[in-house]
Amino acid sequence: MEKLVSILTPCYNGEKYIWRLLDSILHQTYPRIEMFVIDDGSTDNSAKLIKSYISKFEKKGYFLRYIYQENCGASGAINAGLQYIDGEYLVWPDADDWYNSDTAIADLVEVFENSSENVGLVRGLQYLRNEKTLKIIGKNGDENKIYPKKLFKQCMFGDGDWWYTPGGNMVKTKHFFYYYPNKKIYSDYRWQNIQLQFPILFDYDCITINKYIYNTLVNFNSDSRKQVSYVVKIKREEGLRNMCISVLDIMKNMSLAEKEKYKCAIQDRYNENLFYIFLFHKKYKDAQSIFFKVNLNSKKKIFTKFIKILIKKLLNFIR
Repeated sequence: MEKLVSILTPCYNGEKYIWRLLDSILHQTYPRIEMFVIDDGSTDNSAKLIKSYISKFEKKGYFLRYIYQENCGASGAINAGLQYIDGEYLVWPDADDWYNSDTAIADLVEVFENSSENVGLVRGLQYLRNEKTLKIIGKNGDENKIYPKKLFKQCMFGDGDWWYTPGGNMVKTKHFFYYYPNKKIYSDYRWQNIQLQFPILFDYDCITINKYIYNTLVNFNSDSRKQVSYVVKIKREEGLRNMCISVLDIMKNMSLAEKEKYKCAIQDRYNENLFYIFLFHKKYKDAQSIFFKVNLNSKKKIFTKFIKILIKKLLNFIR
């Protein structure tokens, strides 16, 4: 019998788009799927829409459960859903994304079933689609590229070989719960995706399927993309830093020396990002102060970025 796949999706006011995800799961060829949609305090008709799919899932031989909670953010919704999953494999698509291929789940499982025990995460490539037209406006991954199996550092520092949208990624549930035995991740209203991938990539290999199996909707009014205030930007950076440090603390197979090294690197990235935020908002004294706190490599990166900006402006002026 095929192994059970658990799908976990937080949803907040997803009435206008979650049907695409639900339909794409109903079209999957893989025979054993359970799905939990955590309604994070929606005020639209998300509940009615999601519940209307329960019988459709049953008819397909799948299981769908709707769970409501008061609004507390995506991480809180993930924590609520993690208490219920029973599958050997876990995926966590966002409510506004959907699978691009009917064999997406089957493809991910097949790689796991034909790989060594040292493989802890399998992922596919992703299309980025315009929220209004659904046209492809970008891609995560290159189908002609051979990706490395070791991707921990790329995930930590946002390297081009790693992308954070999680729906096209599958993990072994037992590995995931090894790091989160109480079935709860760090509680912040965001950053849930990194936490679900970060620790596994340190101890295990990642295999990339060179096939576009997932669609990520680019919502230009989303919380992560819209222009926000200076204070919110600072809080976001603090949240990212604190989350990364909290995840490092649960890394059971990482030495204390390694943890300290990565924590210093995370603090350097935090200071570097603060410098750009201060500069953008014309907080020049704060920018000057933080510049002296960053390490030499960060100073070099900041200087290089400035040179590129100046060259670009000069070229535009000449034209």
